[in-house]
Amino acid sequence: MDKWVIRKRSEPAAEPALREQQCSLYLAVPPFSPPPSYVRIRTTVKHHVAGTVKRTVPYKDFCGTQALDCAPRDYGDGVVCVCDARYCDKLEDITEQDLSKGNYLLYTSSKAGDRLAKSVNVFEASATAPEEPVFLNLNSDVTYQEIMGFGGALTDSTGLNIMSLSDGAREKLLQTYFGEGGSQYLYLRVPIGASDFSLEYYTYDDVDGDVNWNNFALRDEDYKYKMPVIKRASDIRGQPIKLFGAAWSAPWWMKKNGTEFGFSYLLEKYYQAWADYYVKYFDAYKNENISFWGLSAQNEPTQAYNNPSWIFSMGWSAEQQRDWIAEHLGPTLQRGGYGDLELMTLDDNRMWLPGWVETVLENETTNSYVSGIGLHWYTDESTDPIIIDQTHELFPDKFIFYTEACELVQVTRDTLGDWAVGEHYGNSMFQAFNHWVNAWADWNMAINEDGGPSTYGYNAAIIVNATGDEFYKQPPYYFQTHFSAFVPPGSKRIEMTVEDGESPFMNVAFLTPESTIVSVIMNP
Repeated sequence: MDKWVIRKRSEPAAEPALREQQCSLYLAVPPFSPPPSYVRIRTTVKHHVAGTVKRTVPYKDFCGTQALDCAPRDYGDGVVCVCDARYCDKLEDITEQDLSKGNYLLYTSSKAGDRLAKSVNVFEASATAPEEPVFLNLNSDVTYQEIMGFGGALTDSTGLNIMSLSDGAREKLLQTYFGEGGSQYLYLRVPIGASDFSLEYYTYDDVDGDVNWNNFALRDEDYKYKMPVIKRASDIRGQPIKLFGAAWSAPWWMKKNGTEFGFSYLLEKYYQAWADYYVKYFDAYKNENISFWGLSAQNEPTQAYNNPSWIFSMGWSAEQQRDWIAEHLGPTLQRGGYGDLELMTLDDNRMWLPGWVETVLENETTNSYVSGIGLHWYTDESTDPIIIDQTHELFPDKFIFYTEACELVQVTRDTLGDWAVGEHYGNSMFQAFNHWVNAWADWNMAINEDGGPSTYGYNAAIIVNATGDEFYKQPPYYFQTHFSAFVPPGSKRIEMTVEDGESPFMNVAFLTPESTIVSVIMNP
């Protein structure tokens, strides 16, 4: 095994600068042939990381404090980066010189104001030796899951807010998410009909008893808010965006309680009609030259059974969903020409693992139709991630996709730019990718200053101020981009261990298809 030994250390710095930073480190692997398979990183316990190459020679700078081209606006407890039609901060291009032999690249975000600040550094000796070092060992011979990519949700609220901007500001926002200087998102989660972030609750056919879907029709929300974003995002990305749909509810007349809310489930006599509804939906988008990559069998199927009073939803037990997929949805998608869509089960909080998935996939027919498992983050802090490992061990052929994450706090002036919200995202993402998760999608990509349009007013990575024709990039945007911009599809997580104890920070490492090592590190 080839060894490449790196030692990292901290330069003297004021205490506030030592904390609350997130770093993405590019190791200059491509010039080496073959690439090194074993890397040792050394850092101090204060976590302001630094290093250099060659056996035990320390290098002199890491987690640098270069300022990004962020146009900051300070709200007292937090800073946002303001973008408009004329200007928006973005990642600097990576050049061949940046990753030439002996160099390493560093991107830093910090509570103090750094936002993906880039520094190009040379491995060289430092006169100051580190004290109380921590060793992180990276071994690219040991690989885990393949990363599929990153994305967000195109709700009605998101589409409306994006389209409320001028052409120039809208383009900046879409470049921010899908462009090379931004998050480089590949996936979009698209609600099939209304979600809890819609101006009203609706399905595509609310005509009582219309089981043949004679009145099925897309709405203005699709034509005005969703389709323009999908098409432009695909143009920016240079390839079709991978869309996956999720329905919040069937029409009211198909449900046990006959309403949008409350304890409800799909009446069994409508199982086939509901499967046909999906084909009608995919056909309608296909007629607009938009194709889907996948779907989930239901958004949060436990919601209507466990928290039924406040959200547009429809309940399924694992047994009900298992049988519906095997006998109706799976065969119907195949007959309709959509058998190649990637179907996910669960699409709910990980607290239901592994039992829900075991029940659904114990049926061989259902198992043959299901490609992956969708998870939401809302119980992450109260459940051990080992249940993701257990699920992967039971079903190693199924991908695991975090399909929704949203900070459930009201958007106010006091919460704008809150660094703690970004840390919440970081905590969940480190945990997810260290436990076999293949892909990650945020919830709303853009909401307004009231957290909507929606009844609930929750937070998001980007806030749109349509009146001012500007938008604000919040800490969650940068935390997620530390992953999405540097870990392309096809990357694999590699072994990253701590010598003699536990890591004082969160960390994960990947090997990209170009043989570049990417390490993401976050201070507690």
